Amino acid sequence: MLKFQVHSPGKVILHGEHAVVYHRPALAAVVGLGTTLRFRQLEDSQVASFQLEALNCTLEIQLPEFNSFLAEFRSKYPSDSTAKLLEAVRAEVSKQLERSGGNAPKQHTQRAFVSIYYLLAGAVLSAPGDTKLTLQTGFQVQVDSQLTVGAGLGSSASFGAALATTFLILAGHFDRDSYLAEANQALISTWAFESERVNHGTPSGLDNTVCTYGGMLRYVKGQGFQSLKIQKPLNILLVDSRVSRSTADIVAKVRHLGEAFPQLIEAIWHACEELVIAAVPLYESFGNAQDDSAKFEQLERLFQINNDLLKAIGVSHPKLEQIFTIAFKRGFFSKLTGAGAGGYVIVLLPENYECNEVYWKLKEELESAGFGVHVTTAGGEGLRVSSLDD
Repeated sequence: MLKFQVHSPGKVILHGEHAVVYHRPALAAVVGLGTTLRFRQLEDSQVASFQLEALNCTLEIQLPEFNSFLAEFRSKYPSDSTAKLLEAVRAEVSKQLERSGGNAPKQHTQRAFVSIYYLLAGAVLSAPGDTKLTLQTGFQVQVDSQLTVGAGLGSSASFGAALATTFLILAGHFDRDSYLAEANQALISTWAFESERVNHGTPSGLDNTVCTYGGMLRYVKGQGFQSLKIQKPLNILLVDSRVSRSTADIVAKVRHLGEAFPQLIEAIWHACEELVIAAVPLYESFGNAQDDSAKFEQLERLFQINNDLLKAIGVSHPKLEQIFTIAFKRGFFSKLTGAGAGGYVIVLLPENYECNEVYWKLKEELESAGFGVHVTTAGGEGLRVSSLDD
């Protein structure tokens, strides 16, 4: 019986948030926190069960019903027509939820169910060498996440990449030994993007790309991605303000500001672009032991400048300001990441930070103030598949 686990990281925006909406470059990196998916086939079972810890729910797909859906879709669309698949899956999931009765599940749960059904159907329908593949053996999927949903850490892309990898292995597109081949990583990222469409409508493609490939990426809307050749990951402290917010509302607010003061806001976007240009060579050379302390100081300054530019467009929050103040008081530089007005703050940590007494005081003070604190890295490895030991 097939069993394995997938770890898919989350992401942070290091520089260029908001400016990226206006076709300026942004830098993103994977973080050490992520999603872990455990897959086990179950002998003599005809049920696919999904335990989603982050949403505190269990979803089930009856395989005979699923195979009937596949047969109906194939007869309706005999040529490869995954363009029609999402529409068909939405209708099927809606039908199944109606039949099950009871209260309608929450929006996050409904979207998760659509993502699961869509990616599973997509992987089976496009299986290489078998145009009539069906699923005959049930399985159990357990998904645990260290990523807060809706906080700008790429939780939905991380979830989508882990699901896509699992279903593509199940349907025979590749195996645990070949998933890192370039074509297979591209396939994982493509289906993770499809999952993002379910969750966000018109995603940029940034989150699924960085979660799949790892490292750091430079991204310009409409122009694609470039991987940075970094020497090693950065040490960071991720601080959760515990303030939820709507990214769409914040982006709209910034757009209105730009309409009121076009030249002024355009100057800020230009400054954000220059900041990314200055940051790329620092990230690529940091860690080669030559002038690392000087480079780290320059990165600290860029963090401060970037944060001040984001404050200037009105996307800070009293809780974020409290985090900035606590960090600065202890000699650490920080910036908000993502949409702002809540969400997370990144605090840059120097080498050997664990030996620094001030670091422990910083961590203690942030935790005492009620913030969530996670010590991790930015720029590590991407999605990985490993064995699952019971």
